[in-house]
Amino acid sequence: MQEALIALLKEALAEGFKRGDIKTACGEEIPIVINVPSQKEHGDYATPMVLSLAKREGIPPRNLASLLVTILNQLPSSALLLDKVEIAGPGYINFFIKKEVGQGHLLEILKQGSAYGKSDLFHGKKILIEFVSANPTGPLHVAHGRAAALGDALTRLLRVTGYEVMQEYYVNDVGNQMGLLGQSSYLRYRELFGEKIELPAEAYKGDYIIDIAKEIKDAVGEKYLAEYDLPFFTQYSYKKILSMNEDALALFGIHFDTWFREATLHENKKVSEAILFLRKAGVVYDADGAVWVATTRYGDDKDRVVVRSTGEPTYFAADL
Repeated sequence: MQEALIALLKEALAEGFKRGDIKTACGEEIPIVINVPSQKEHGDYATPMVLSLAKREGIPPRNLASLLVTILNQLPSSALLLDKVEIAGPGYINFFIKKEVGQGHLLEILKQGSAYGKSDLFHGKKILIEFVSANPTGPLHVAHGRAAALGDALTRLLRVTGYEVMQEYYVNDVGNQMGLLGQSSYLRYRELFGEKIELPAEAYKGDYIIDIAKEIKDAVGEKYLAEYDLPFFTQYSYKKILSMNEDALALFGIHFDTWFREATLHENKKVSEAILFLRKAGVVYDADGAVWVATTRYGDDKDRVVVRSTGEPTYFAADL
């Protein structure tokens, strides 16, 4: 409706210019803003356009508003859309839309159904939206649900306007957290066989870890009591949690196009390539046994480590 009113005002300006009543040519850049009045008696829509245009025209705002309203009332296109037009305050123009016009819009919405509002404005453009991306070390919680709702709503809005959108869940399956996850399920597994276990302070202690340990016990029995296979417990736990989270998101109506594993960046040497690229650019240096990026050159409060003294890359390295 705002677009229709803007087109109508441009038509009125063009007619006024043609008559010689308005000096501003219709092709010139004229800011036309359409607002919804806070009070119903002021109409369905209003524009303050006259207040800025009057300075250019050298005409008192109410006089210019009166001129435009007169022209609007004479336009055939105006008669199809407007019930009446009024001048308010120092020169606002208030529009009262014909009821049948609004009813026609409702009928059109019902007719088009879920296709209503779609456009090809951004057809051919691609965009990647990465959201939720909770660490695969525990179930999703309410804050993840909020991120899921926002990300999926944004995806739907962009698709409606023609974008080709890909939804990505970035899986942080690298780092100390993964080893800690495997250790936590392994200790719970041993506990299920009657062994008294004291969990480290940093261990994952949720009941879901116990459930995973029970699954492992049912699957392999006593196999890992004598054999400590941390990679097995890590991979089993991580895949189970990721599957749980995928199922939860599916119930929420969200299906990601891509589940991108951070580990693949290391496997494909992309992390080391990024660090080498920055080293060649003179942005990376070695100090205290670690590898650093000189981010303070670009306004950061301190330089950032990309490879620890242990040789393990940081999260920032994968981000690069």
